[in-house]
Amino acid sequence: MPNAKTTLFALLLLALVLATAGLLVPTLNVCLLILAGLLFGVFVHAISAWSANKFSLAYRTTYLMVVGLLLLAIGLGIFQLGSQVADRADELWNQLQSAAQTANEQLEQHAWAQKHLPDVSDIEEQLTQSSSDIVPAVLQRLQSLGWGMTAAMVIFFVGLYAAYDPDLYRDGLVKLMPPAKRERTQKVLDRMNGSLQRWIVARFVSMAIVGIATAIGMWAFGIPMPITLGVLAALLTFIPNIGPLLAAVPQMLLAVNVGPQMVLYVLMFNVVLQTFESYLITPIVQQREVSLPPVLTIAAQLLMGVVVGILGVMMAAPMVVVVMVLVQTLYIDDRQQDDDSPSSAEQ
Repeated sequence: MPNAKTTLFALLLLALVLATAGLLVPTLNVCLLILAGLLFGVFVHAISAWSANKFSLAYRTTYLMVVGLLLLAIGLGIFQLGSQVADRADELWNQLQSAAQTANEQLEQHAWAQKHLPDVSDIEEQLTQSSSDIVPAVLQRLQSLGWGMTAAMVIFFVGLYAAYDPDLYRDGLVKLMPPAKRERTQKVLDRMNGSLQRWIVARFVSMAIVGIATAIGMWAFGIPMPITLGVLAALLTFIPNIGPLLAAVPQMLLAVNVGPQMVLYVLMFNVVLQTFESYLITPIVQQREVSLPPVLTIAAQLLMGVVVGILGVMMAAPMVVVVMVLVQTLYIDDRQQDDDSPSSAEQ
């Protein structure tokens, strides 16, 4: 009968074989896509189950309603907001270019910065040399766009199938275990599902609060495009720890156009907002549920980012949630039971 050590050894051996064959990174990409799809499925299932209990309807009925609303929202977003998002993206890019030019002009006024700034002739030479690489770069961008659209479709449909009949997949996984371990496996899966649901709720609440607060703050400071910056901050808040840092970069660049001192105000605003989100909003939403250790989450994001890329950074936090549940359920709880057993107490 397999135990935890045998399973861990088998996983390490499989990873070694895949790495030797050059298939480790593609396999990790596929696994992360499946995990992202299951995470989306957990979200759809949670809303459908809550609606079924709230309105005394069948689960399949509320599931179809939730999926229909999601498809309607996606269609309206593409139809109504597609051109506006493109226009906003162009406007944001132009504003960032203007901010970069303003920052460069301000730095040129200082003698210590002039020797570190590139000369105009150097920039023109680099642009001339890189002009021949435009076509390969465009093709690479198109390939990345195609991969991103494919990944989004995989995540969407995996989530829908998983949420349509979650008991089918859960019971199938339980039946793979030996009879003596099936009840324990069922408890682990239920606990993992609940932890992921609470993590998703915490992320969405944090995203909404951070997005609204950022839009209001940028508007109060007089920063251009406050709504766009708020939406960008809300989306990047999905990535704990690293996301807020990325969201602060365009805010501070646009603040240069308003005034040099405004950059400091925007930085202080982000520090206060992220402290408020990390130590007040998220703990209140999660309460006594899964709380991710920041050091462990950052380490997982860096490791997955180096090995896999942006998808690894985005999925590092839910992976940490899964690992923490497994460690808590399969190791810590067992040790506590062994320590509290009568035989250990007599010793």
